[in-house]
Amino acid sequence: MILDYLDPSAPDNYQCDICIIGAGPAGIAIASAFENSRFSVCVLESGGLESERMTQALNDGESVGPVDFDPGLCRLRALGGSSRLWGGGCVPLARLDMAPRDWVPSSGWPIDFDELAVWGGHARNVFGIDPRHDVGDGGFGNADFVDSLPLREEHTVQRVCFLSPVMFQSRYRELFENAANITLLLHANLTELVAATDADHVRAAEIGSLAGRRGVVHARHYVLATGGIENARLLLQSNRIYPRGLGNRHDQVGRYFMDHPRCVAGRVVDGDLHALLRPYDSDDKRRPHSLYREFALADAAQRQLRLLNARARPIPVADTTPPGLQALRDLRASFRPAAGGDDVEDKVERALSAGLPKVSRPAPPGNVRRAHLVLRMGMNAGHVAGAVARKLRNRPVDSCRHVDLMAYFEQSPNPDSRITLADSRDAMGMRKVRVDWRFTDLDYASYRTAASVLGDEAARCCGGRFEPEPWVRDPALRPAVMGTAHHIGTTRMSARPEDGVVDRDCKVHGMENLHVAGSSVFPTGGWAFPTFTIVALAMRLADRLRTGLEIVGV
Repeated sequence: MILDYLDPSAPDNYQCDICIIGAGPAGIAIASAFENSRFSVCVLESGGLESERMTQALNDGESVGPVDFDPGLCRLRALGGSSRLWGGGCVPLARLDMAPRDWVPSSGWPIDFDELAVWGGHARNVFGIDPRHDVGDGGFGNADFVDSLPLREEHTVQRVCFLSPVMFQSRYRELFENAANITLLLHANLTELVAATDADHVRAAEIGSLAGRRGVVHARHYVLATGGIENARLLLQSNRIYPRGLGNRHDQVGRYFMDHPRCVAGRVVDGDLHALLRPYDSDDKRRPHSLYREFALADAAQRQLRLLNARARPIPVADTTPPGLQALRDLRASFRPAAGGDDVEDKVERALSAGLPKVSRPAPPGNVRRAHLVLRMGMNAGHVAGAVARKLRNRPVDSCRHVDLMAYFEQSPNPDSRITLADSRDAMGMRKVRVDWRFTDLDYASYRTAASVLGDEAARCCGGRFEPEPWVRDPALRPAVMGTAHHIGTTRMSARPEDGVVDRDCKVHGMENLHVAGSSVFPTGGWAFPTFTIVALAMRLADRLRTGLEIVGV
């Protein structure tokens, strides 16, 4: 059932077997695994069914690092979490991403690739991925594509990804409405996980609403699933018994904060640019449904050159659109509703797309202008006819001036890149988050070399020439990187408590009933979109929780 903590008719306090904090992909996946079971589940969601300004403001915080980072504009509070703006990209991590790499300090997962791949099979069902596409090493198997580049596989490879149609907030709303053993409590903010006096287990979760209501959830197990930033914040905030926060005996909570930094690596000019673009064209109707590829570093190149993982996305930069074709596009745009510029999700989406090559999206003209647009199309009918002819020949409608390479990089684990608590407080009275996002010399050196490898290989494949950005050639320059809202680390998985926050089963070291889900437990992140791995680990954690509950009994 779905309850709203702002509704006076909803109870103040709750009792359940499992309390999940956060209704994003991780929290929803775990809750769904208990559908119609004999175990009761309570899912706490800070937001509502839709995004709201007052709730979203609880994400605000400070950026104190050398690279600017706005914690208020890179995540969402509402049913579905930040996946409300998810692009749908699914891809498994590569085997090398999870392995210890002697050139990457603090690399290596305490679980191996094959074990995680088994749970990737379960995640595949969540995302609607055809079972015939195996969860492979850095991509999905059994995918056939018409077009491909003549890549030298010791330098670069094409990783097969899946574009999932699943929107968690809509797909699982019916589950929450109908499952008798699962309660989704909206507008319920966790204010503290209250530990027992010896700090070896959580005895209660204190909750509250922005309207001032307060209550308690008692559970046998608690799962933090609020994202890479908020998971760390809530552990640090829960400091009534242990002043440094739960799970933080070794000062590891909040450390190793990573993202997938992105920036333009350079451009490819001359040559057959269409040949370069065609394998990565998301509109290519000849590709298998929902499968697409990413242009990435090969394992051999990473090992030989001692690089972090990276990928690049070729993006066409078109010449000026002919007047007749632009008139047709303006006319089509005039029938589309205008985007709400003040909408919460629109603001976050604009922040996340900053720095990407701009696609012209003209404001819809009024009805009065439509007649002029039709007239302009008629006067330039040859432009429209030419575009149609090129489309029929599977050629680009716009002529391409050059191709930008937008590069996405892995970030190395760095204990000095971290999440801490600020002195200022939010509307709930909780200390805001402070983000200190940092890069190492290894990061910058790897990014320069990776950009050159990817750019030179892209140019070679189409007979063109790579023109790198100045930072690629000059070590004194720093790339103007931006984040991609893939918040990794801060509660990393480790074999020893001294090296991380959770064990190989995502249970907080030294605590019997506190678990963490999401990409905050990743020791390293590769370049892969994290949502697929988030759900795979969530399904694995759900299995561990169910097994433990069944052994102990209710």
